[in-house]
Amino acid sequence: MARVFIAGAGYVGSVAARLLREAGHPADIGRRKASVEAGSHAMDVLRPATYPAALAEAECVVYCVSADAFTEETYRDAYVHGLANVIAAAAKGRARRLVFVSSTGVFGQDDGGVVDETSPATPKGFSGRALLEGEALLAGAPFEATAIRFSGIYGPGRDRLIRMVRSGSPVSARSRAAVTNRIHRDDCARAIVHLVGRPSVQPLYLGSDEAPTPMGEILDWIAARLGLPSPPLGEDNAQVLQRGGNKRISSARLRGEGFRFLYPTYREGFEAILAAETAA
Repeated sequence: MARVFIAGAGYVGSVAARLLREAGHPADIGRRKASVEAGSHAMDVLRPATYPAALAEAECVVYCVSADAFTEETYRDAYVHGLANVIAAAAKGRARRLVFVSSTGVFGQDDGGVVDETSPATPKGFSGRALLEGEALLAGAPFEATAIRFSGIYGPGRDRLIRMVRSGSPVSARSRAAVTNRIHRDDCARAIVHLVGRPSVQPLYLGSDEAPTPMGEILDWIAARLGLPSPPLGEDNAQVLQRGGNKRISSARLRGEGFRFLYPTYREGFEAILAAETAA
């Protein structure tokens, strides 16, 4: 089993570390503040002097860092400067593969069509441009490298749509009609484990569940599940719920290489969240 180092063990990375260990991979994590768990190291990706020896010892490095805020500077720090530092450090060690956690935010398409790994990436804002610049660094890495672009990540603690339905907040007709894409946190972590364990990887994958769905359908399903009315229809300046535009993200490449979703649609994912809430 490959020794793995995860740079940035937050909402997704911490779960990936646990799953990697359960699968038999020795896994260390680097984060701003080390936790009490074994294999956790204090590390700032912008300060190579803080990098632990475990990074150089890893055969596979997972870069799962998040930006501190939604600004151009913090995005470039997280996805360009930090990534460049980690690639340079890993190149001096035992690394044979790097997995970069990116985002479908690099796609600017908004016409409701299907988007896959061959679709042009034309980001509309600084966040997508920073991610795309980070992805470009992978081509120069002296080892096998891949990026996985996740769509909207939801899961425990990220239940905005459920809270919206409960509050009865209005939603614009435009938001209701837009096709949205999502992936449960646990499937993000499982996809990372899948890419770590494969004999070889392609340069790019999209990670999104199997059911791109209009937002209105999801809100109506949650409302019915809770026995509540659907959110009222608002004006065009009412809540706009998706930053990612109106498109259908295809994860066919990932699934074609054997990955199976634990939560293939929003129904299974939100049902699990609601069930856990009820049990608590």
